[in-house]
Amino acid sequence: MFNDYEPSARARSMSGAVTSLSDDYSAIFYNPAGLKYASDQIGATYYRPFSNDFQTVSTVSGSYESKIGSFGLGYQVMNVDYYDVNLTSEQKFSLGHSFYLNKDINTEISFGYSANLYSLSYHQLGEESKIGINAGVIAVLHQRTRLGFMLTNINKPEMGKNEKHEIPQMLAVGISYIPYQGVVTAIDLKKNWEGDTELRTGVEVELYPAFILRMGVRNNPASYSCGAGFKVIGINIDYALSTHAKLDLTHHVALGYKF
Repeated sequence: MFNDYEPSARARSMSGAVTSLSDDYSAIFYNPAGLKYASDQIGATYYRPFSNDFQTVSTVSGSYESKIGSFGLGYQVMNVDYYDVNLTSEQKFSLGHSFYLNKDINTEISFGYSANLYSLSYHQLGEESKIGINAGVIAVLHQRTRLGFMLTNINKPEMGKNEKHEIPQMLAVGISYIPYQGVVTAIDLKKNWEGDTELRTGVEVELYPAFILRMGVRNNPASYSCGAGFKVIGINIDYALSTHAKLDLTHHVALGYKF
C-alpha cells in the first residue's frame, strides 16, 4: 500500500539516489527542500511497473518560485485494472513549500515540508483517505557537495477500520558530489520503520548541454537502471529503464517544461 513507486524517470535511471539532488518538478515526491532549486517547472510521467498489462503509474507535478519561498504541487495515481474494471486505485495529492534556512558564499541550506492526501479505493469495497506529513533538508557545500535528509509520513498515518495498516514511513539520507563539471555521483540510504534498509547509487553525466546519460544500482532487491535526458528550448524529455531479479523490465518516460 502506497509503496515507493519511483515517480521520476530521472530518479529511476539513477536507482532513486536523489535525496540530495531533488531540484526539478518531481522534488515534491522525493525531498520538498529541493523545490527551492526547481524554479518554475511542470512535468508528467507514465510507466507500467515491470511491464505489467494490468498496472499503471502516472504523475503530474509542478513547482513555482515566489518571494516567500518555493511551492510545489503533485498528483500520483497507481491503478490496477482488469478488463474495464478498476480493482484498486491509490492516489496521492501533494502540496509542499521550501525556503532557505541559510545562504552565503560557501553554504546553502534549504528546508521543505509537504502534506500528502492519500486516497485508497477498492472495487465495491469502498474508499478511505488519510493525510501524511513529510519534511526534508538539503545542504549545498562549496557548490560541489550536497547533503540531503528526508522523513516521510512523520505523523504515522494509518488506514483500515477493523485492521489498521500504517502507510509506509521512510527515512532517507543522501550525499552527492560533483568531481568534474557535468558529472554528478550520488549515494542514498533509505530505511523504513519496519527495519528494511536499501542502498542506492547513481551517476549523471552531461555529455552535451542538451544530452545527459544516467545509470544506477540498488539492492533489496538488486536492480540496475539506466536512462537519458534531452533538453530542447526549455522542454525536458527523460527515459529510464530498470531491471528486477525476477520480473520484467520497467520502461519509464517523462515530459517536462521549464518556464
